[in-house]
Amino acid sequence: MVLPQDESFMRLAILQAQKAAACNEVPVGAVLVFDGQVIGQGYNQPIGLHDPSAHAEMMAIREAAKSLENYRIPQSTLYVTLEP
Repeated sequence: MVLPQDESFMRLAILQAQKAAACNEVPVGAVLVFDGQVIGQGYNQPIGLHDPSAHAEMMAIREAAKSLENYRIPQSTLYVTLEP
């Protein structure tokens, strides 16, 4: 079952993917959520940043860790526009 908040967070991830597409990157976006709040978001940037690890998921995790000032991010949900 898809909940309304899941749809809302996926829409935000899609907006991130559109940013990647606008930069000629592979259009993938990610949003990391904790307790109903977005704590990190990102989009693919390996080409522009010359960083092979700058995938959307990693960018969202990095932003969350920085904003929380903690490398641990338990009990969070990652919304990504790409399936494994």
